Amino acid sequence: MKALAQGAGFLVVIVIVVGGAAGVGAALGLGGVSILAGLTALFCFIAANGGPLRADLKLLAGFAPVVVIGGALPRLLGEVSHVAGAAALVVVVFVAALLPVFGTRFVTVGLGLGMASVFGFGFQITGGASGWQIIGAPAVAVAVVIILRTLMGLSDPDKPTRTALADVLTAHNPTAAERAARVWLVDRPRAWQSRVLSAGARFRATVGVLKGRRRALPADQAEALTEVIEAADAQMATLAEAVKAKSTPDDLPPVTRVRAKVALPGATGRLVDDLWRMLESVHAAVTARDQSTSDFPRHLLRQVLRRELEGAFSWRSAQLRHAIRCALGMAIALAVASFRPGDPLTVSFLMTTFAIMQPEWRDTLTKAWQRVGGSLAGAAVLALVLWLLPQSALLPIAFVALLIGFPFMQTQPMLFNGCMVFLSVGMNASTRHLDPVHTLIEYVLLMAGAVAIGLLFGFLAVPGVPRPPLSARLADATTELQRLLRLVANLLRGDEVLGRAVGVRFREAARAHQNLIAPEPGSKAPAADQQEALDEASEGLRGLTGSALALFRLGNTAPGLADFAADAARALDDGVEPPEPPTGLDDEQRLIADMVVADLLRVQNARPVLA
Repeated sequence: MKALAQGAGFLVVIVIVVGGAAGVGAALGLGGVSILAGLTALFCFIAANGGPLRADLKLLAGFAPVVVIGGALPRLLGEVSHVAGAAALVVVVFVAALLPVFGTRFVTVGLGLGMASVFGFGFQITGGASGWQIIGAPAVAVAVVIILRTLMGLSDPDKPTRTALADVLTAHNPTAAERAARVWLVDRPRAWQSRVLSAGARFRATVGVLKGRRRALPADQAEALTEVIEAADAQMATLAEAVKAKSTPDDLPPVTRVRAKVALPGATGRLVDDLWRMLESVHAAVTARDQSTSDFPRHLLRQVLRRELEGAFSWRSAQLRHAIRCALGMAIALAVASFRPGDPLTVSFLMTTFAIMQPEWRDTLTKAWQRVGGSLAGAAVLALVLWLLPQSALLPIAFVALLIGFPFMQTQPMLFNGCMVFLSVGMNASTRHLDPVHTLIEYVLLMAGAVAIGLLFGFLAVPGVPRPPLSARLADATTELQRLLRLVANLLRGDEVLGRAVGVRFREAARAHQNLIAPEPGSKAPAADQQEALDEASEGLRGLTGSALALFRLGNTAPGLADFAADAARALDDGVEPPEPPTGLDDEQRLIADMVVADLLRVQNARPVLA
């Protein structure tokens, strides 16, 4: 019932977004292209929603021109030359498939851009439109999304930032700290939030290490350590609720340290002290709520994104090879579609091909199975409907299927895909007066073709590129990061370091990290515990790369952090304890140092499982 309620709420949002954009488009005279405006608005809304208002509007400001160009350019060129339009769409798909190198937030951005462009071009194949209508549809979509997003976030624009910070304190999701850091940085960075972020990240990383050490302790010490961890977690959960609130509750209890009943080993005891110290730091930050703007370079996020993109442009980058496979797959799908001009099912064929191809080949297989299973089940039920009911019943049944399927779009994609069979076949057969049986058969065959293309280019490996095991990819990623941190340490000491050498080290670190999380097709799937450790190590390494860039931006103005950076590089070796941040740091430097320690602990905690 909970999933159904969430799905119903999602359906209401979809109706508002799609209906609003399509309605505005129709009022402005876009005609049949109004449906393109509505669906483009949906893709934009999915891509630029979920963060704080300020950050989402900034993302829309940069995303809007790309969507307008990506949605309109292939269509405009297609009016003149189908080959030129198809070539432009292939380029857009390549860019969309490359965007996830920037982080999890940009997965939906790439999906939105790709879906909007593919749908727009497929719509162009099935019917003509004037030039201003082609440009106007994505422009109207973006304008409607900006207005709706602004209205949705006005009441509490900072709530997503506080929620992301609270997730760092309680969630065991390895991406929580990375997401919170990005959300905090692109929003209006407050001083109290930076202290919550740094102390909270260290707290969670320390808890992870203590849980790992607990398995190696005698029973009485393990039990005592468990009680301490549970007490600290309970108090941190209370603080997380205070972080989410607009203002700190008056009855927020103080931190009460719980001592272990038996003596713990020296290193473990020090980690327990760190645990309570971080808890007290979060409590102090939440209680004071210093609203002053944190002195942190806001352009740092852009620098991180640029470095990650540079790391992707290497033939050794798995993400680049995935983007190339997607572009080739879309080129083949467009070639097939060119033999069926005016076919109303072309849009479904192209969008299915794009949706199936994923960076990870196991995800590609899952997407293909969801599409195949859903389409076959939907086709079987629709065949029974066609046998029992007259054709006039198809259109209302199609709308009922739409209402049934959308609530399960995210939770039960196979059911959603089955309902889409009713929508595509029912609407096209009714509105275009086509034979429903022939339309259904054609739909199934086109879905089979889309799945075949998606699987081929989802599994395709590039000749001459090795498929290293997980342990080798982790070793490569940590080695490249050690080289980067040592180079940054030299810079902090005042040594002369060539900018080109720093750029090479950042690109290699980003490339090695991308290969760690995006293995080549055909490589062995990690076990469940390995996947969890991989996620933790991946986010730890990503965070260390961002912290290295932040240290690099300090230049020789922070010589006290030079030895800390060098010690952090050594701590990436197995068995070396993370360094303690030096004293006398300002808020910005303290945040960087705490995040470095937290990310080192995460990598060290994950290493034994991945070795």
